[in-house]
Amino acid sequence: MRLRIRHAEGMATLSDMKEDQTISILKNSIKNAIDLSGAQDIQSIVYNIIDINAFLTDSFELVSGGYPPKPFNDMNATLSNAGLRDGDTLNIKVLDTVAPQQQSNTSTASSGTANTLKEGSVQTANGVLQLRGNLHYVLRRDTTISPELRKVIVDGIKNNSDMYSDTADKFKITIDKYMEWIQKPNSWGGAIELAIFSACFGVEIDSIDVQTGRIDKFGEGSYDERVLIVYSGIHYDALALTPTADSPPDFDQTRFPVSEGSILDAAKQLVDGLRKSHKFTDIANFTLKCEQCNTGLKGEKDAQDHAAATGHTRFTEYA
Repeated sequence: MRLRIRHAEGMATLSDMKEDQTISILKNSIKNAIDLSGAQDIQSIVYNIIDINAFLTDSFELVSGGYPPKPFNDMNATLSNAGLRDGDTLNIKVLDTVAPQQQSNTSTASSGTANTLKEGSVQTANGVLQLRGNLHYVLRRDTTISPELRKVIVDGIKNNSDMYSDTADKFKITIDKYMEWIQKPNSWGGAIELAIFSACFGVEIDSIDVQTGRIDKFGEGSYDERVLIVYSGIHYDALALTPTADSPPDFDQTRFPVSEGSILDAAKQLVDGLRKSHKFTDIANFTLKCEQCNTGLKGEKDAQDHAAATGHTRFTEYA
């Protein structure tokens, strides 16, 4: 089995994996292939498989860009049982361990500045702002309440059916179909959902797009506090302020006064660093392959047109 591995430094290829090998073996093979140091480990392995039925609803500005990533959490599952096939592409996220001396040096940053510690974090006058979990984390400090949040979305749509009916008519999808879709565990939402969460949790949600640097503020002017999230084109990551780079989550601050402009400035700098490292997916121009006929495609429009013309519904991203 031949697998392509996409990571921060580029691409690698595994040419001799077996279908009956486990995800744990795959993880170790990836570590060797990309030559991780002893202070690094693989935080996540994500299989980008596109379900066009979800992809077509991207007209609703879906968070995932139409293909929610499938993370591998069961290290004992075989590659075959995990759904991997020859030629698939995997995205990996590497977790860095910052040495104590590095932390000591960067902690002396002067007040009001933001010096880069490591990718995905910046030093501020009050601590380290860094990527931490997903959207659920900034709302409830819990990453396991996805079903509850999906119900919040459905209730929000039902309570404002007139507003969302207009949107549904525009994009040729019924509200009932959308509410059914958003409750599926692999479905991801976007602007609609963020507006609902802002109202439900009584907080401004500031979403910063890595590719463009654009900031979308949901609930702006209505609340005294804000939470910060970063959109990579595939998913959202939460931002938290921590006393040090390796502080446990118990000390995280995820809500900030809207009057505190310095924290938003630090978030912008963090995102600037991610953009320079190309830590985003350009859904308008990424390259896809139809799994059913091997046709090469570019971007979501090609995928939508191909699906409409052929009825094919499964696509994979490739480099």
